[in-house]
Amino acid sequence: MKSRLVNEVGGQRTFVIVLDPGEEAFATLIGFATEQGVDGASLTAIGAFERATVGWFDLDAKTYRKIPVHEQCEVLSAIGDVALGDDGKPSLSR
Repeated sequence: MKSRLVNEVGGQRTFVIVLDPGEEAFATLIGFATEQGVDGASLTAIGAFERATVGWFDLDAKTYRKIPVHEQCEVLSAIGDVALGDDGKPSLSR
């Protein structure tokens, strides 16, 4: 992973993060948030993956329907939030 602080105004920081091939995205981003002391943030991402589990929320079943993907795919956008979990550590919304 590579990262760079690109803006800081009034205590708000903006980072650009580039993951290396094969890095697990959620674990890497949570590790970065922990190292940087991030307890609340918005996340916007683009890129590609070799394998992932994506899904959609089934309102009737009140659960996520998971879809495993095992091929190179582009990510048009990924949007989420970082917030402190019940354990006091950064957590990434999924």
